[in-house]
Amino acid sequence: MNDMTPTKIEDVSKNKVSKGEKVFIVLDGILALGGLVMIVLGFIADFYPGKPEDNWTGQAAFQNAMHLSYRWFGVILILVAALIAAIALNGFARKNDTDNERALRRAQRLKIISESEKVTAEQEAIAAQEAKAVEAKPAEEAPKAEEPKAEEPKPEEPKAEEPKAE
Repeated sequence: MNDMTPTKIEDVSKNKVSKGEKVFIVLDGILALGGLVMIVLGFIADFYPGKPEDNWTGQAAFQNAMHLSYRWFGVILILVAALIAAIALNGFARKNDTDNERALRRAQRLKIISESEKVTAEQEAIAAQEAKAVEAKPAEEAPKAEEPKAEEPKPEEPKAEEPKAE
């Protein structure tokens, strides 16, 4: 049978990061990095000498289109990235926990089955020894089995007739 020892269970539980987790981590990182870049550009645009329309950051055009500065847009991006990270990590952690519990239950079932097989083998060995001991005794010493008695049929009771109404 498949032998699942505790060391094998520990090896199974240390599985690698799945492809889906990697994708979410990379996308979340890119989104958070974009938020940080937007915040830095917002600081640069605010403190760059000269007119805001003439600087290279383009915050004036962005602010006219989005009605947000670079800094606030960066903060929103970071908050969205944090929310996505929390949801994704929670989902993957729950999946990993159920997989670990499933592996543990399977190992426990296999352990119980293997123990019951050992007990069954021992019981069969004892039964074989008892059978040999019974065969070794002479037939005269063996107790006689009682024959079951057949039930006698019960006589039918006569039914009392009801008087007829005339």
